[in-house]
Amino acid sequence: MIASARKVLCYASLFTAMAGTAPAWADINIAHVTPMSGPIGVEGREYDIGINVAIAAINAEGGIAGNKLVVRTEDDEYKPEKRISIIRSLARTDTVAMLSPIGSPAMTKVLQDKVLEETGIPVVGVIPGAEPLRHPLNPYLFHVRAGDADQYRKLVRNALTIGLNRIAVVYADIPFGKSGLAMIESMLKEQKLEVAVRAPIPVASNTDYSATLSLLEKTQPNLVVMVIPAQIAGEFLRAYRDRGLKMQLTTPSYGNPDTLCNVATAARARGVSVAQVMPNIRNTTLPIVRSYQTELKKYGPKDAKPNVLQFEGYVTVKVLAEGLRRINGTPTRKSLIAALESMRKTDIGGFVVDYSPTKHTGSEFVDIGIISNDCKLMF
Repeated sequence: MIASARKVLCYASLFTAMAGTAPAWADINIAHVTPMSGPIGVEGREYDIGINVAIAAINAEGGIAGNKLVVRTEDDEYKPEKRISIIRSLARTDTVAMLSPIGSPAMTKVLQDKVLEETGIPVVGVIPGAEPLRHPLNPYLFHVRAGDADQYRKLVRNALTIGLNRIAVVYADIPFGKSGLAMIESMLKEQKLEVAVRAPIPVASNTDYSATLSLLEKTQPNLVVMVIPAQIAGEFLRAYRDRGLKMQLTTPSYGNPDTLCNVATAARARGVSVAQVMPNIRNTTLPIVRSYQTELKKYGPKDAKPNVLQFEGYVTVKVLAEGLRRINGTPTRKSLIAALESMRKTDIGGFVVDYSPTKHTGSEFVDIGIISNDCKLMF
């Protein structure tokens, strides 16, 4: 009896020790590496809210197969070398994936240096949707939103349909801006048209836009396309309106309406058209929008107001979670890639993504909205 008791005690001690050293994968660790400061820090902070709201909601419902999602947010300060350093540091941890990095200079450098191949970390939800970040296909990169080419095609077709054929392009003097200019030039060339004005501007706060505004004033295009991050677009928009220029303004989805209104004021932002790669955040007939609105109130900061940047971060986590749920056993970087590639025409609450081993662009959704009097996007 004494020997049996000792054996039971031994087994009990073993199980207690095992329980006290639960495997690291009991938490599924992911990272949000993005600018949280600097010229586009406002976008990074809004995406981070959406990401954390989605994770809190998933964990409240039991996580992924009983495992909790844990996000680590890292500020790369909009510096390519710092982003690379962070990714290499994450590779030495049990981080399964990286979410929603913003900024074409940093991602361009990451791809050029083959950092993803080196580390094996899959990235879900890259911003921007610039085509050089999508072609050729990188096996570790999964895009959630439609590509920039789809946005520019929609904007150009809409402009030409309503007779706006003298198009100026004010673009950020970085890869995503230059790529946008090249695509618009190509699309206009197909219609035997040329860009009326090409005006590069730096991605830096408090820039003097007087030379660009003088050029627009002189050439008088009937449409100005702003291919600029939201904070800088807001500053340009403020200077544009204050100069008294009246030409129609439009922007791809990077011109977040809330940021434009906060930086330039609602009165100056009114009438700007904005391409959208996410559904209307007021369309609560869609389950994904309805859950975002509800969970933002429940898990978001008290003063947080719904916006499309938060929503895209939220949707990105939902896409990642669907991939994780398809994995049998412990999630690994490799198994997550395979799981995401199995998501053919997958409906995420009314938002459809379609991946395969040869297709890493999830959505094709693009629409155009107009900023209204109260700074809401109407579409």
